[in-house]
Amino acid sequence: MQKMITIRSGGHNLSGALHLPEYRKEAIPLLVFVHGFVGSKVGEHRLFVKAARYFTERGYGVFRFDFSGCGESDGDYAGVTVTNQLKEVQDVVDYLSSIRGIDQHRITLVGHSLGGAVASLTAASDTRIKQLILWSPVGKPYEDITGILGPKAVHEIARHGSHDYNGFMISQTFLKDLKKHQPLKAVRSFTGPVHIIHAKEDEQIPKEHAVRYANSLNKRVDTRHVFEQYIDKADHTFSGYSFEDELFDKSLAWLEGNPVENLVSQT
Repeated sequence: MQKMITIRSGGHNLSGALHLPEYRKEAIPLLVFVHGFVGSKVGEHRLFVKAARYFTERGYGVFRFDFSGCGESDGDYAGVTVTNQLKEVQDVVDYLSSIRGIDQHRITLVGHSLGGAVASLTAASDTRIKQLILWSPVGKPYEDITGILGPKAVHEIARHGSHDYNGFMISQTFLKDLKKHQPLKAVRSFTGPVHIIHAKEDEQIPKEHAVRYANSLNKRVDTRHVFEQYIDKADHTFSGYSFEDELFDKSLAWLEGNPVENLVSQT
């Protein structure tokens, strides 16, 4: 079952889609997908749509949504900042927590790319988030995003205040705000289980961030050990059916609590 939902956040309406399993006898565990830089709730090659259907068929509820300025939500990308996105995730979780039948003790954030950084920052401060899955996560927001934009665009933003990046207006405020956030450090405040899966041939975000996240998380005391995994030959968005299948299967195996030896880092 899929239901389109609009959530009010600040001055914007956020467009979302709630997927629920057809048959359920108990409270439903919920996965909340957090998309990345200039992304949407659909995802490249419909990644989030396919993921929602995969996990719903296996008994999970899934919510995917567009940040303001993205997809079908209100706003323009010129007004986007990670700080604003963190508030929007909070408002989304507020809404989802009120839905009858959702298991409030089994809410998992699944963040891809910059969404991985946003999910990590959110989990660090919101005790309602019980688990965290990171797919090719941004680890150093300013360095990673300016690396994608390129030096010419960054110079233009510094000089003129904005840059048209493939139809998305990137503001100087957005870049300055990125410098405020350190997800690799902040995520240590999250006490729940975390799993990391990175594309091994990622052309946008360094795959070394997987190890950086794991090392940071494993400095926590009395928490489940974190292992990173890689998907061989996959690009940043896991663009290929075999990559998607492996990404979803690895995520499900971790969610279902398969023996830890099956989750050991693959090199």
